[in-house]
Amino acid sequence: MNSKAALLLLAASLFHTAPSRADSIKDDLNHKYKKQVLALRTPFTRGDQKFDSAGQPIGSRSSGQWLVYGAIYVEKLNLTKDTLRLEGPRVGISNEEKGKRRLIPFSKSSRIEIHLDQPLNSLDEASTVLNRVFFLDGDAATHIKPEFRRSDDDTPDDAIYKVSLSTFPPSSPGVPEDKKDKKETVLPPRPTYTPEPEFSEQARHAKFQGTVILQIVVNKKGDVVRVRLERALGMGLDQNAMEGVERWRFTPATRNGQPVAVALNVEVAFNLY
Repeated sequence: MNSKAALLLLAASLFHTAPSRADSIKDDLNHKYKKQVLALRTPFTRGDQKFDSAGQPIGSRSSGQWLVYGAIYVEKLNLTKDTLRLEGPRVGISNEEKGKRRLIPFSKSSRIEIHLDQPLNSLDEASTVLNRVFFLDGDAATHIKPEFRRSDDDTPDDAIYKVSLSTFPPSSPGVPEDKKDKKETVLPPRPTYTPEPEFSEQARHAKFQGTVILQIVVNKKGDVVRVRLERALGMGLDQNAMEGVERWRFTPATRNGQPVAVALNVEVAFNLY
């Protein structure tokens, strides 16, 4: 075999190896991430969302008074030499009997595109890139639930007390129980404006009803600045509940007579009769 023929044979071999490697990585990605719930690190935007290999958004950013966070259920995953694409609906979670979880679609399908600087050579490389766009580590579960946040909310997480509307014990994140002053109580906020969210047409037509559970954060001014879907119901009622609670107002919670930000769970009941 002359040198020219050897070079042609080598080129042909490389030509066939590259696609087969890409196909293998795509198969591995589908096996690991398809039919999984992945939480996005950045807020959702309208339309397709595009990122570079470093996980930085490309193009339009989220805007408006409220930012939407959450996760998608991966229905489709495709890999080419320059793009990694995932598609699926945003989802909420409903706790069923015996501890089982049921995923409930929260929106129509979203498409997430990651534009690659160079072709991926392994599943580990692909997972590294994905981890820059999605939460893949141990804290991923805390970011899965859909959440609305006011774009101007600057309340530190460690300054938010957890309370309920029926009990008043102090609960400060990061403070051991034996170090808390039992005499210092956090009085929960008092609702002053709580209009009922509207039924969705889908639920009304199906005569479907039930209760949505949300966790809200009320800031020092008594405004709702975060709304997280703790238990989904479906039929479009979850979105209506979250959008309705955004408008609720409170007299602020207090600790030692001073206004404080608090997180509390609220139930939003949808009853037809």
